[in-house]
Amino acid sequence: MRSLLSFQSAVVILILFYSVPSYDQSTSDAGFSTVHQGNARVLTVLGKGETRPEPFKETLRDSDYRPAREIKKFIEPTMLLRGTAEGIGLDSRTLDGFLETKFLQNFGFLQSDFAFDKTYETWEIGLFECEAWTVGSNYPIAFHVQCAGGSMDEPRHWRTATLGYGPKERILDMVKKIIDSIVDEYATFVQKARSKNGS
Repeated sequence: MRSLLSFQSAVVILILFYSVPSYDQSTSDAGFSTVHQGNARVLTVLGKGETRPEPFKETLRDSDYRPAREIKKFIEPTMLLRGTAEGIGLDSRTLDGFLETKFLQNFGFLQSDFAFDKTYETWEIGLFECEAWTVGSNYPIAFHVQCAGGSMDEPRHWRTATLGYGPKERILDMVKKIIDSIVDEYATFVQKARSKNGS
């Protein structure tokens, strides 16, 4: 009972830390609760299932894509670990490598590596960073994965986050699946931005 209370406390703290006073909250039948805030999206996983709900369908104005449409090349994405992440076995080098590989696969339309062979303006250089934060060392372990992308001028123009929990031995796989989905989502966003620009 005590571990369940500490888990619930951790989830409440994470939700309060990443939410703002005004938001629109809706609940789906799949046991997920989604909070939307501007271009940010926080997905709160309330069940143990590993499936994510359908991607958030939002109506964006052309101006919402502006910073992404100017990006010509991304530097290497970064992965930060916080809380008990390393203590429960998450390895920053493993997750960095996974994130870099996934990123290059999804951004093949823009680049095949992270090397810069010419000079770009700051608004043409893309940044992408993720953070995995875990709370607890025994089941249930709460986790929060947040990623942000944008140009050097607007580094957090696009962002999304997922909050969930699971057993220690499954956290790495769950975090990888979430990163996989988030990178897919951001690549789609950048492709849409470029198509609106005629790039």
